[in-house]
Amino acid sequence: MKVNPRWYLGLYALLIVAALPLAFRLIPPNRWYGFRIPGRLIDPERWYAINAVGGAYFAISMAICLVVNMLLLWQAPKELLRYIHWINASLIFLSFWLVTLQLLDLLN
Repeated sequence: MKVNPRWYLGLYALLIVAALPLAFRLIPPNRWYGFRIPGRLIDPERWYAINAVGGAYFAISMAICLVVNMLLLWQAPKELLRYIHWINASLIFLSFWLVTLQLLDLLN
């Protein structure tokens, strides 16, 4: 299977760009965009604090995933590249999970 590295670069760049407005506190409280913590939509100050930390953590984790992905595409054996889609999905899911755990730890 032919793997196009530009697709993965674009995917991670899009996810990083989506996280940056949260990290820079540019997104006001809303129901559609940002990290959802129950009961936190009420207090705008908490909203900005949670999403600033979450956005920064997520942007950093996506940058790390991008580097890991580029190293895999550059150095991995061709047999492993058959699973690159699953590896990327796992990296993104793991990043969401770790950021959520950090945010929950921050709230307690």
